Amino acid sequence: MLNKGDYVVYGNHGLCVVTDMTVPAFLERGKEKLYYVMSPVTDKRGVLYVPVDGAEEKMRDVIDSVDAKDLMDEIEEIEEMEIPTGKKSEAAISDVVKRNLPEEMMSLVKSLHKIKATRAAEGKKFAAMDEKYLRIAEKLLYTEIAFSLESEYEAVVERVMEVLESLPLQTA
Repeated sequence: MLNKGDYVVYGNHGLCVVTDMTVPAFLERGKEKLYYVMSPVTDKRGVLYVPVDGAEEKMRDVIDSVDAKDLMDEIEEIEEMEIPTGKKSEAAISDVVKRNLPEEMMSLVKSLHKIKATRAAEGKKFAAMDEKYLRIAEKLLYTEIAFSLESEYEAVVERVMEVLESLPLQTA
């Protein structure tokens, strides 16, 4: 069971802090149960009510500092996600974002950045849907890494971008 002040990653809401545990007033009489009240770190005004029963299935521990550092140090070695083309693309990307697992998210970010850079080099636009998911994935991933490393979000962005921009566009 979580305690007030604990940090967890809750699905595609990302890094959240438990602000309370309560039986919300909006529940029907006779159907009261205990809920975690959580606030997403990226949305200070956001409030999530998560039933304590079954909550563990929908959340995970925050990546620890050692794993976060390793993830940052190994960006070059992380395999790019194979993103299907056409209509299956959004479903595949969305599934990764919903799972919100750090290495998978880094793979997705790496892949989408490569697609974006390749399209720019060809004088083409980057798909709006890809841009949307890239922004979401970056926000979720970089927020969690910055928290784990006790670093600034911008420093994580800078480091990841430095690595991604140094990678070749073509694969051998």
